[in-house]
Amino acid sequence: LISFAKEEETFKRFLILNDLREEDIENLVCWFEKIEEKLARSKRFWEMENLLKKGSIGKDWAAGYTITLDKYSWDLTERLRKAGFREIVGHQKEIRQVERILGKKEINNVLLVGEPGTGRKSIVEALVQRIFFGKSPPSLNYKRILDFDITALCAEITSFEEAEAVLDQCFAEAVRAGNVILVIEKFHNFVSEKPKPGTVDISGILARYLPLSSFQIIAITNYQGLHQIVERNPAILNLFEKVEVSEISEKETLEFLENYVPFFERKHQKFISYKALREILRMGSRYMPEIPFPEKALRLLDEAMSFLSLYKKELVLTQEHIKEVVSEKIEIPLGELERKEKEKLLNLEKLIHQRIINQEEAVREVSAALRRARAEVQVRRGPIGAFLFLGPTGVGKTETSKALSAIYFGSEERMIRLDMSEFQNLDDIKRLIGQEGQEGLLTTPVRENPFSLVLLDEIEKAHPNILNLFLQVLDEGWVTDGFGRKIDFRNTIIIATSNAGAEVIREDIAKDKKLDIIKEDLLDYLLKKGIFRPEFINRFDAVVVFKPLSRENLLDIAQLMLKKLAENLRDKGIEFEITQELKEKIVELSYSPEFGARQMRRVIQDKVENVLANALLSGKLKRGNKVKVNPKDFRLVIIKNEEV
Repeated sequence: LISFAKEEETFKRFLILNDLREEDIENLVCWFEKIEEKLARSKRFWEMENLLKKGSIGKDWAAGYTITLDKYSWDLTERLRKAGFREIVGHQKEIRQVERILGKKEINNVLLVGEPGTGRKSIVEALVQRIFFGKSPPSLNYKRILDFDITALCAEITSFEEAEAVLDQCFAEAVRAGNVILVIEKFHNFVSEKPKPGTVDISGILARYLPLSSFQIIAITNYQGLHQIVERNPAILNLFEKVEVSEISEKETLEFLENYVPFFERKHQKFISYKALREILRMGSRYMPEIPFPEKALRLLDEAMSFLSLYKKELVLTQEHIKEVVSEKIEIPLGELERKEKEKLLNLEKLIHQRIINQEEAVREVSAALRRARAEVQVRRGPIGAFLFLGPTGVGKTETSKALSAIYFGSEERMIRLDMSEFQNLDDIKRLIGQEGQEGLLTTPVRENPFSLVLLDEIEKAHPNILNLFLQVLDEGWVTDGFGRKIDFRNTIIIATSNAGAEVIREDIAKDKKLDIIKEDLLDYLLKKGIFRPEFINRFDAVVVFKPLSRENLLDIAQLMLKKLAENLRDKGIEFEITQELKEKIVELSYSPEFGARQMRRVIQDKVENVLANALLSGKLKRGNKVKVNPKDFRLVIIKNEEV
């Protein structure tokens, strides 16, 4: 079929029309062959695995009674036999590593470390299956793997002394039996450096049993629990071999989902298309970076099938259903996102200029770079777009960032703003990404709201090592936080602003130089002074130069600010008239080549908004009034007095 797809034109067109690629054909053929193989294997009842599943061959044996232990634990072999054995996808390296550790004579306890959803329990399940079917090393055959529920034990026994005595008895039974491996989930909840009064702490009991080769544990924890609790108790940690569990690849996740397709199709009496599975991978990877594969893929498939059963009449789960489900989860209209996003990107200049005066070249450059990045003309792993805004203060760098946030992400609230002048020391890196076991000022907001614009104000004031941190973010699209979690920046727009070299811009404009020459002179100045390094500047999609504002530009900005004020008053039923004289007076009071439009907001606040506020509170200004402000003395003039 793959050869046919390369040579046959009709088949090529068929694949293009159905949005299928060579890798999709390969995946579909593998899926079909696997289903055929499973059906054929299930018919061969005489094979060892089928006989074991049916219970026709007895292989359990007892080396001792574990009456108390059985009361507070679940035999995972029996549980799997009742629930049915499923194929475990991925983590083969980790499974072999666990088997090697459990087969050792000393320090044969396993500490499985990974974030929830990466498949830590699947590794234990795979081990149970391999032992059950006789595929594990001889030293592990006939071992019983028990899920030890310490929480249930503590809930049942109110006395802490009695609880610790029962724990000691359970561990002693496991040692006497000699064929037991205990699995303890959320291990970090039960060990600590210094036991607290009123809490069950198994550290002291474990320290007596862990050195014994006949006592074996598989402890499961996450990175936060490892760093904050387990690592602070070296007496316990040194008796474990650590196995780190990371998320599986997208190809393995696709295979994982294919195994669940029959179950969900039987449960909901609906069919699942291959394209829906492929869309789950694409949407999960892009819009749910905080949850690892395969957990997020399984959640999405489960929720999508429930959504299809409850609210749709269609019999087949498609790509559009996946988009609707993800859209509701992340509160972004994904069903229409691609069409609306294209419209926004194509009309970005026009939309930004509704809020930004002048700066045509800057706006054009940002729009072009964002279109180029979003169209994925180049293979990229970093953010949606990354820009370095250079120019004097008060010329619209921050306002352009706010406009981009509002236009692209739907709200200015989606902007994460950091004043980089607060991060001038080397130790401030820890404040950004979080100290060990703590949240970070940059990483936590991005993790909680991955669809956002990150604004780094006055980037030139940050410590050079902090700029090195952003090299990683801009290049790879991720950074590791204080909990050891991978924080994804691929759905962000990153904008760094700087007014370094503003004097160079003013001098070049006074000489009437073109923007390209101004940018060249400015970059030469920044590199010569050592403010930025070449590799840092080259990581941005575009370096955008903002020019100083003229008096004419300030008049237009005054119009925008006063128009916004008029809209607020209109909501109160008051009509506010904007006059040319008022705009000119505001510009006269606020014009400054050094500060641009920054003083204008203060002038409008002091001279116009204060007058209106006093009139509203005193009752002089009421609904139905039409008013203006006299620019000579900034006195309120009521043109029309029709009280509503």
